[in-house]
Order: sequence, then C-alpha cells, then structure tokens
Amino acid sequence: VIWFLATSKSGLGHLRRISTIAREVRRLDPATTLGLMTNAQLSGLEEQDRACFGHEALAERTEMAASLPAGPGGAIIVDTAVVPGIDSRAEPLALILREMPAERVEAFRLPGGRPWDLVIVPNPSDHWLPDVGPDFAGDVAPVGWIYRMPDADGRQADGVPRILVATGGGGKADGADPLRRQIDGMIEALRASVSNPFVVEQALAARAPADARLHGADKVFDPGGALNACFAAADIVISTAGYNSVLELALTDTPTMLVPIPRSIDDQVARSKLWGPRMGCHLDPEAPQAALDWLRRQVEAPARRRRVDLGPSGGPEAARRILGLQ
Repeated sequence: VIWFLATSKSGLGHLRRISTIAREVRRLDPATTLGLMTNAQLSGLEEQDRACFGHEALAERTEMAASLPAGPGGAIIVDTAVVPGIDSRAEPLALILREMPAERVEAFRLPGGRPWDLVIVPNPSDHWLPDVGPDFAGDVAPVGWIYRMPDADGRQADGVPRILVATGGGGKADGADPLRRQIDGMIEALRASVSNPFVVEQALAARAPADARLHGADKVFDPGGALNACFAAADIVISTAGYNSVLELALTDTPTMLVPIPRSIDDQVARSKLWGPRMGCHLDPEAPQAALDWLRRQVEAPARRRRVDLGPSGGPEAARRILGLQ
C-alpha cells in the first residue's frame, strides 16, 4: 500500500494535490493499492478522487506515523507537513514540498540524519527549487505544476455579472474575520460606485469558520469538489492565493482578483503579486483602490481574458516517481 499523508483542517489544498497524483498512480498501475490518512474528516473531494483510495484513516498529525499499519508497505508520501516519527518507518519516504520562503525549508528535514528518498517539487524548476543537498533528499524532482483541468464553464447568459468569492474559509479561524471584513468592504464600495446590477456568490465549505460568511453575498453555497467548474462559470472571481486555486483559475478565462492570506509557510503575498497581473489583479491591502478600480471596470464592461499556459501537468511525472520507489 502506498500511503498519502495530508493535513486538511483548514482547506483542501493538500487533498487536491494528493488526489490529482493518486489518479495518475491508479492510471499507470491499477493494481497498486493507495491509502489516505488525514487529520480531519474528508469533505470536498469528488467521488472519483476518493475512489482512488482503498484505505482511509483519520489521525492527528503527531500520531500519523504510529497509526500507519505495521509491516513493510509500498511507500509513504507526505504533502508539505512535518510528521513526527515518520523517519522511523522502514518504507521509502517521499515529501511533496510546495514552494515556500527559503528559511522554512529546513523545518521539513527528517531527524536522525535520514534523508528523504524523494522530494517532489510541484512546479517547474525555473519557478522555485529548494537549495538542499543529498543529506536532505536522495532525489529532488521538480515535476511541473500539478493541476486538474476545468470542467465546461456553464456560464449564464442573463447579462448580470456574477462575482464569485472563494476564500477557502480564510484559512484558520483567526484569519477568517479580517478577510471577510476586507472583502465585504470592497463589495460595499463597489455597490456604491457602479449603477448596473451584479450578483455576489460566495463559495464556502460547510466546515469553514462562521466568521468567513460575507455579509454582502447574495448567495452562499458549498461547491463540494466542483470549485474549478464554478471558477470557469463565473464572470469575475475574487479568490485567496492558494496553490491549487491559482492554478485552477489560471486555466480559465475568468478575470480574477487574488487576495493573499498572510501565512508563514505558504507565501500568498508573493504568489498574488506574481500571478495577479497575469489573471487580472491582486489586492494590495495597503493600496486597495487599484483593485477596486479594476473590479469596477470588470463589472461595467465584462470581458474574458487569455488563459495562462501552465504546460503539461506534473501529476503523471509525480506518479511515475512515486511508483519507482517501490
């Protein structure tokens, strides 16, 4: 059994990336059994994603290593998390290491001198590559962006622009309320500055903090595993700058405003500044007027944009590397 370990209490990022890779593993080797261990009840994945896993288990991050079945297994894959005791396992170990500030990489080193057998970097090598040596990992593989393609857009033709707000709940609870107030303020200012109507729809998972709900939303709904289809169907998207959200938005032609959540590991501020101009704009909390002006122009004269070419998905290469560990 190849086990994937993910932390998922505050969002779907780890699960989305893992499930995309798992689909490719099953495609390349249907006989391989996969397991998924998380620290929160699974929700928000599509049925075909969950169907990839023959085993599901729930454990706190600090208990994951001890909770894995005894005896040799195929491999253990950890998605950008520190799992105490995982270095004591006999199986090959792989780390999926998402881009982060350079000073944070060292926290993911295995203790006791054991290197990771494989580090999968889910982006092209010219975007980000951790500066680590063989004592950190036996193999470091930048496989390219790992993403799923959007479904058919399903856009409505009623002429009223639909603004989709997708904040993933604002991360942890202490970040939800400031983010909600920031976006609510922008919606209020937008309503006061344009004469034509528009609709605000908020995609909000059921487990999101109560403070994440927008006061200015006309509709709040749980997108389940189909957020990428919602992105393609909207006229405008306001979204936080998580890894998966940015890539899935880049593949659409939907004008997008990226709103970063300050985090210590996932540098959403840097990601927003990089990707925002390619997809629409990014919100600078210190100078919000530019983003508001962009949003007003989009409502007054809706127009699609050019899709971003991400190159081939890195999912198949990541799957091949993982299967090579067995």
